[in-house]
Amino acid sequence: MGGDVRAGGPCASTDRRRIVISNDPEARATAQRRRLEGRIAVVAGASRSIGMGAAVELAAAGAYVYALARTVQPGTGASKGSLTETMELIGELGGQGEAVACDCTDEAAVAEVIGQVRARHGRLDVLVNSVFAARPFGASVGKRFWETSTDLWRDVIDLSAKTAYIASYHAAPLMIETARQKQVTPLVVNVSGRGAVRYRYNVVYGVGKAATERLTRDMALDLREFDVAVASIWPNGNPVDPSKPETPRYNGRAVVALAADPQIMDRSGQHFWSADLGRDHGFTDEHGHTHEAGPLVDDYSRDTD
Repeated sequence: MGGDVRAGGPCASTDRRRIVISNDPEARATAQRRRLEGRIAVVAGASRSIGMGAAVELAAAGAYVYALARTVQPGTGASKGSLTETMELIGELGGQGEAVACDCTDEAAVAEVIGQVRARHGRLDVLVNSVFAARPFGASVGKRFWETSTDLWRDVIDLSAKTAYIASYHAAPLMIETARQKQVTPLVVNVSGRGAVRYRYNVVYGVGKAATERLTRDMALDLREFDVAVASIWPNGNPVDPSKPETPRYNGRAVVALAADPQIMDRSGQHFWSADLGRDHGFTDEHGHTHEAGPLVDDYSRDTD
């Protein structure tokens, strides 16, 4: 583990970031939905995109969040986003947590984070696996498999599915203990998508999403008797209304909806469109927009049905 990072400051050893709520109306409204007060969450890939959204919304809902990623300071990563910015937004919404500079492909580093969570809190309620290298992947969209580099397999499957496996492997014993000792149902959330069941973008993308989806299903079977749930969310990256795309925080609210669902064990092993969760649980994005689930086949697919 590379150490904890406090927004606007240098790396620190194990400092907690405690922040008072702001006067922003959105912050006050979010604080009223603190359904996860007292829970502990770890989010892998929290510097940008859905991982950022999950970290922010879990913290806004009352969970203490460990936000993991490699990019600490703005402008230093391959894409926009950083742990510093994630923590600043958490602060604006009255949340609590800490940023941890961590290469989630480094098993020893991930194990160390989970060890610190155990030592400091003795529980782990939510694990979100959202590691994905969007920028380097983008150049491969629409290409046939022989037209891409074989490095794409490493960039997509090793970076996403493997990191989800590593984090879940090390988190599972603590989550099992949490279920037994705290009489709650911990939850692992993987970020997957329609590429798990239909061709989307390219071959490797589909293989990676299918691996994540199978990981969700089979981990759920292994964990069922221990009262730990596993689910995947499906964002819609090609919105029905292009002027109103799903936001990272909208998908983060989908994670919160699952984590706060008292019947989540009955739904363990399943996937959920974020838009369907929004409809069923009555949440919007931070702009007040609702969204729709997408078709399985669209312009990014070679499937015909």
